[in-house]
Amino acid sequence: MAQNKVRHLGVIMDGNRRWARKHMLESVMKGHEKGVDTFIDICKWCEEEEIPYLTVYAFSTENWNRSVQEVSSLFALMERFFKKEVQTCIERDIRMVIVGDLSRLDPDARETVRRTMEMTKDCKTLTCQVAISYGGRDEILRAARHFAEDVREGIAVPSDLTEDIFERYLDTAGVPDIDFVIRTGGNRRLSNFFPWQTVYSEIWFTDTLWPDFTKEELREALAYYEQIQINKGK
Repeated sequence: MAQNKVRHLGVIMDGNRRWARKHMLESVMKGHEKGVDTFIDICKWCEEEEIPYLTVYAFSTENWNRSVQEVSSLFALMERFFKKEVQTCIERDIRMVIVGDLSRLDPDARETVRRTMEMTKDCKTLTCQVAISYGGRDEILRAARHFAEDVREGIAVPSDLTEDIFERYLDTAGVPDIDFVIRTGGNRRLSNFFPWQTVYSEIWFTDTLWPDFTKEELREALAYYEQIQINKGK
């Protein structure tokens, strides 16, 4: 049997807060900061494994329900990351694409996101989609509303709608579906993670908390994917 090759890896980075509590740190933000380090690592590992697309779940629509202090601290951390690491992304040929309902971000955060995407738009080795203020159902609803608006404007015709056309309205337009999803932290669910794009994804669950995820575990997961039989309904 021919080996499968992951072209697009999805990662649900779960367990930062539990990692901080496990290590009895004074703030859960220490777990998020360590999680950022692991995110930087997995970008490097994907390049080494010649995986051209990576999508990570950084902040879900449901995460807005966390405390105001934690949400503010999370966005401050993300802004610092994008400002600090954008030059590294360019040097390593990593294109950063931020997806989700970015209208909920404050103006400074939106400008940081815009600047990061603009500065890395010509990078080609790895395209990394970072889901911020993202929920799968929300994405589909926003896409449906956008299509409905085009129908109202006479740009689109309902009877012409196909899956390929609808995909153009999604946040991930032009990017291939996710082949393989890794979720850390022990939970066995997708939690609103790109339901359209993961319809045929294989899934690897691990109890490892995200800050402790290693290159060796990634390779173990990829070895599993290479050996399975993928039919996609055939």
